[in-house]
Amino acid sequence: MAPVVAQIALENQNTFAVAKLNIKNARQTLQKYPIRQTPTYMVFQDGKLVGNFRGVIPKAQLLQSILNVIEVE
Repeated sequence: MAPVVAQIALENQNTFAVAKLNIKNARQTLQKYPIRQTPTYMVFQDGKLVGNFRGVIPKAQLLQSILNVIEVE
């Protein structure tokens, strides 16, 4: 999934930002946002969690899921 996420990030860099978090080094984040499955995609807007998707998702579906939960100006 990493190449797909990287491609989505590159193709949409003017619309939203993508960040990757290694959960092995993020205990504090895991306490706030429990991860029960990998991969997990969390979408934040204005500091608030607005979307949460899990599992292997086709590129078009993942992109559409992100766009469905964010407000694009």
